[in-house]
Amino acid sequence: MSALDQEFAEFASRLHGELIRPEDANYDEARRIWNAMIDRRPAVIVRCKDADDVIQSIAFARDHGFVLAVRGGGHNVSGNAVCDEGLVIDLSRMKDIRVDEERRTAVVGGGVTWGEFDQAAQRAGLATTGGVVPATGVAGLTLGGGSGFLARTQGLACDNLLGVDLVTAEGRVAHASEQENPDLFWGVRGGGGNFGVATSFQFRLHPVGAILGGVLVHPMGRARELLRFYSKFVEGAPDELTLFAALGTSPDGVPVAVILAAPWMRGNEFYDRSANLARRSWMISSECRTSISKASLDRHIRRAHGTIGSPASWPISERRLSIPWSATPRACPQNALRSCSSI
Repeated sequence: MSALDQEFAEFASRLHGELIRPEDANYDEARRIWNAMIDRRPAVIVRCKDADDVIQSIAFARDHGFVLAVRGGGHNVSGNAVCDEGLVIDLSRMKDIRVDEERRTAVVGGGVTWGEFDQAAQRAGLATTGGVVPATGVAGLTLGGGSGFLARTQGLACDNLLGVDLVTAEGRVAHASEQENPDLFWGVRGGGGNFGVATSFQFRLHPVGAILGGVLVHPMGRARELLRFYSKFVEGAPDELTLFAALGTSPDGVPVAVILAAPWMRGNEFYDRSANLARRSWMISSECRTSISKASLDRHIRRAHGTIGSPASWPISERRLSIPWSATPRACPQNALRSCSSI
């Protein structure tokens, strides 16, 4: 055993979590992230179980001159969650979620995804602004600001952040909130992940019940007409209605234009306005009318209930408004879209 191998063995013995090296069978799975175009090979991956593992990992990386990367949900498109020849702090095992229904707050670990957070909060009829893809990590999205379906009424994810625990580059555990380390708290709310490794987040929650929402998919040839309709429609849309427009690719490689809608239900009048969006958007494309009826669309949108934060985590029969781009009805999963922007 080489001197470095001995040091790795001693490092692993001090961890509560798991140390993974290139020769291990699960190495390729551990280094894989959402963006399959990223193919980086770290020297070591540490799947941390707690903040102490994070402290140990930072110290080991510093002592051995390793570049350091931090993985929360691993959903960052640029691949910041993994590095070549360095050390990856993988928080994906830190999945603790504690919801305080009475205080309407939640504390979640640094490896929790928005789909997991939504499911836990919705058991109490609560939610906060989160990502539009359930596989997105809570940590990365919140530290970067965090736009989501509740943003028009409840602000960004970082606006609902009450406190964060993190480990600094010196290996010190710090808590940041309005009352404690307020300058650090100001920085982590949208400033990115360069202030330390965030291991735990406390959020403000809001009562959120049934919603009406889904995906409206049209052929790319109708994109200009669809986006003009979208631009005009959102001018008078209520704050409870959040819409995203996207130009993407279906799972079959077909170019499509998409509207992703997630209205917050508040009575029959608002339902009628939201259903009108679906009907009017559906009427844009004659190709769509040949393959799905208005009555069928109404049935879909009336049962499209789920968590407001991440519609792609809803049951498949309930989460989508399937507006097909061919004669065969299909649904376009949200995570098949290459880009998404809101107006």
